[in-house]
Amino acid sequence: MKTIVLLYSALMPYNIVVVKELLQIDCVVHIVRWTKCSTPYVPPELPNVIYYDRDSFSDSLSLLNQVRNIEPDLIWVSGWIDKLYCKVVSSFRKECNIPIVAGSDTQWRGGKQWLNVLFSPFRHKRWFSHLFVSGVWQYEYARRLGFDTKHILMHNLSADVSTFMSVDIDLKQNHYPHKLLFIGRFVDVKGLSFLLDAWKSISDRKGWILTLVGNGPLRDTLNEFPEVEIKDFMSQEELAVEMQHAGAFIIPSVFEQWSLALHEAAAGGLPILSSNRCGAVPYFVLDNYNGHLFTPGDVSSIREALQSLIATSDKELIRMSYKSRELSMRINPEIVAQTLLSIL
Repeated sequence: MKTIVLLYSALMPYNIVVVKELLQIDCVVHIVRWTKCSTPYVPPELPNVIYYDRDSFSDSLSLLNQVRNIEPDLIWVSGWIDKLYCKVVSSFRKECNIPIVAGSDTQWRGGKQWLNVLFSPFRHKRWFSHLFVSGVWQYEYARRLGFDTKHILMHNLSADVSTFMSVDIDLKQNHYPHKLLFIGRFVDVKGLSFLLDAWKSISDRKGWILTLVGNGPLRDTLNEFPEVEIKDFMSQEELAVEMQHAGAFIIPSVFEQWSLALHEAAAGGLPILSSNRCGAVPYFVLDNYNGHLFTPGDVSSIREALQSLIATSDKELIRMSYKSRELSMRINPEIVAQTLLSIL
């Protein structure tokens, strides 16, 4: 039996599905997590999972002593944003030769990231033995931070694919739903203003409606657009039901490090319209195969993708639905768990 310590920020349902896979591989999992965050989530009680409130530790020494008492075989840190976690693993690496893995969904963009590259030998390389990245665009950043290929693990994030695969594509055969679905925060970086400008510029939408699921500061600005409905945030099970009644998914983000929502939509069997700046695109969207890519912030490019969707026959949309589901299986919670344990 292996003992894993997770030093995490905001724990979410998609983290729990990976924890459940670790339990299936005969692991005991100790999770230190943030409890004061903007999206509070109460994780379920599970056998062989012990939760700790990060704020219950007064300083790095108290958390370090707790980790010492646990005697882990591996430590998985959600990233390097939490200075307390970084202090703890830096000290623990000097005492024990075990893998200490940091997750990263951050794409390489240059700019201020060059400072991390400069200081990595004194920070990241001292704190962590491995980086566990989301995909190919994140891999480039890990390499620039000085981690060699054998110390970079791929695919640290997965949707709860089994939940979204409950969407029955065959039920859409006789009456394909002409509903385009967006899921996410109503904030500027999600590109909603560009999407809505493109949407209202199309005079004949052939019965398609746009459904926006989420919340955020821009909510009150979204009510004046034609054939647009707004719904509050939903649980993953509720989102799967929503996808059963949807015909496609769109993510217009100006920039998106990864996007689990895109993976969820692919598993749900939805054709996908996506910004080409979304980090999950190389895995789950092939242009003109299971969806269409567009340039974020470019209304004409978004409109072209929307018009391509509207002009697509229901028969072709069914075919694209199955292709999305096929691509969604490239990453799943079992792969994430097995990849993590592969370094033991």
